[in-house]
Amino acid sequence: MTWPSVLQTILVGTDRRNLPAETVEQLRLAPADDPVAQALEALARAALLKKGGLRPAERPMEQQDAGVGQEPGGQVLPTAALGYLQRMLQGTYREGLPELLGLIEAKGYRLPPELLPDLLDQCMQQPEVAVRMMPLMGERGRWLARQNARWYPLSADMETADWFTAPFEVRRQLLADTRRRNPMLAAAWLEKTWAEEKADDKVAFLQQLEVRLSEFDLDLLERAFQDKNREVRLAALHLLVRLPESPTLQTLRQFFTQKLAGGIRPDKREKYLAQALPDLSDEGLKPWFDLLSKTEKPDWRNGLLQLFMRFVPLHELASATRMKPADLLSATDGGNHTEFAEALLDNLLRHDDAPWVALVWQYYCSKFRHALWQKPAMQALMLRHAEALMQHLAAQRIVLDYDSQFVLRILENYRKSWPKPLLNNVLQQYRTAVSGNMPGWHYAATLQTAAWHCGLSDGLQVAVAENGNAYQPKEWSAFQSILYFRKSMRQAFEG
Repeated sequence: MTWPSVLQTILVGTDRRNLPAETVEQLRLAPADDPVAQALEALARAALLKKGGLRPAERPMEQQDAGVGQEPGGQVLPTAALGYLQRMLQGTYREGLPELLGLIEAKGYRLPPELLPDLLDQCMQQPEVAVRMMPLMGERGRWLARQNARWYPLSADMETADWFTAPFEVRRQLLADTRRRNPMLAAAWLEKTWAEEKADDKVAFLQQLEVRLSEFDLDLLERAFQDKNREVRLAALHLLVRLPESPTLQTLRQFFTQKLAGGIRPDKREKYLAQALPDLSDEGLKPWFDLLSKTEKPDWRNGLLQLFMRFVPLHELASATRMKPADLLSATDGGNHTEFAEALLDNLLRHDDAPWVALVWQYYCSKFRHALWQKPAMQALMLRHAEALMQHLAAQRIVLDYDSQFVLRILENYRKSWPKPLLNNVLQQYRTAVSGNMPGWHYAATLQTAAWHCGLSDGLQVAVAENGNAYQPKEWSAFQSILYFRKSMRQAFEG
């Protein structure tokens, strides 16, 4: 290969090794009396070819342009707007790339060919951006991606990809795209190849079925629940409990009501479970016992109760146990032993029941030192319902401090549209902090996320109102800078 041979010559020194004749020919290097100059020229050429995805050792130079697709339609990105894209590719204000792509899409511009290598690198770093960026690069971008093994996954054209022959990453994207357009076709594809799929791939594909889930998926999911792999069965159960006609859901309900519902209250739990489940001889126990992890099986009765609390629909948990939601929250609060509370939150993440979410904030926001706040289930709930959490804090006049600054870490990653009430609640917390509650720099990353994802007019209104202050903390200046950058970027597309 050209690149390794050039590097080897550079590393060992031209006094010990000359460039191979084959490398000189492939790189079209002129004969040179100075081997050092020739080696440096070879390094420069090979680096450019590598950056462009070209593999000169595998195909002749004169054939490189064969098969290159036509440029997509539309005008090339204007110079005024191009500067913003280049700054983002260099690492400055990279979080604004989705907004910039939206402006490019709205105007119908195409991306400059000379930036394609950098754009492909960016797609590899931000897969969520690649879905939007690849169409803007057109067939030339896909052709270039096919020339480099690292970029190759980006080269697939979903319109021509074949479910039965494409590699896994392409098939996963194809299933996701098809699921949104034609859910029954996506399920039919998966059903035809189910027996040949790997266990990890089955789990990934089942996750795609969450989009437009319906009773038409029932047969496939019931089949998946019989799979020999535990993770596949759990992924199938995650969907089956959302389908009222599922036989598995009916069995789940019946077993919980008969064997486990009376064990929710901690003061009665051990005695009740020992009587209801004296041993493992019950034949109906086996499919559920097999879903437990190795660490859960030694204490299998509590493990089963946690499993069912994770999957029995919330309203049926309340009715089967004859407990109000608030009482269920209290009963699952085991202090530092958070397993039951985590199971209940996992269930809530599946159903997104607003009254239950409100009860969680009401119960736990008075206990910011509780171990549950640091658990993945609670952090996922905070991220999904950040608006409701901040509204609760504002309504109860709860001020974030050192014990609750983990809320700010969640808001740093809240990369959704920030409505005006959420922005105002965060800014009010920030003002309270800089007034003496805790240092403002704790809010730096949160303010930057807010600046990128709030409504531009809402953010600018706040930035202008605060602009007259004599002293501007660094985190506030950064917040304003992002908003002004977004404003000028939009203006560049309006000219």
